[in-house]
Amino acid sequence: MLGVHILLALGVAAFAGALSPLDVVAAFLAIHVALRLAAELLGIRRYVRRLEIGTAFGLWFIAEVFKATVHVARIVLGRRVAPAPAVVRMRLARDDERIATLLGCLLTLTPGTLALDYAPQSGLMYIHVLDAGDADAVEDGVREIERRLLRWIDAGEAPPPAPSPPAPRAGEHAP
Repeated sequence: MLGVHILLALGVAAFAGALSPLDVVAAFLAIHVALRLAAELLGIRRYVRRLEIGTAFGLWFIAEVFKATVHVARIVLGRRVAPAPAVVRMRLARDDERIATLLGCLLTLTPGTLALDYAPQSGLMYIHVLDAGDADAVEDGVREIERRLLRWIDAGEAPPPAPSPPAPRAGEHAP
């Protein structure tokens, strides 16, 4: 569906005679608004939700990378800063090698962290951290990336059905 969305944006921009990158992005956003309004009618609610959550995740992650870059620059360029490197062991929320791989890639892209290994039998991921002075803050940061990644992956999934009330017994009336 994303490919169709992009092709529609390119087509609208070409039809308008404006194929600059900014014009294509504007066409993409305009088509997204139209798709969002017609999501129920077209049956694409899940796609629209995943696109929005994925975009929010991407922007948030870029901001986190910039913050980590500044933190690492302070460690490297600071005169009186003594980093405390460590290998942190964490049990992941979901025991899935594909999600562990994605999380490992995201952690490795973040300056100051490096995913070393994942043990699928135990669900443990080993992460090298440049400055693990506050172990709780390190774990909270990784948990936040994992939580947001899982939210994006699970976006649009139907929630588990609520348990149905017990059937009325013979002679009883349903409330």
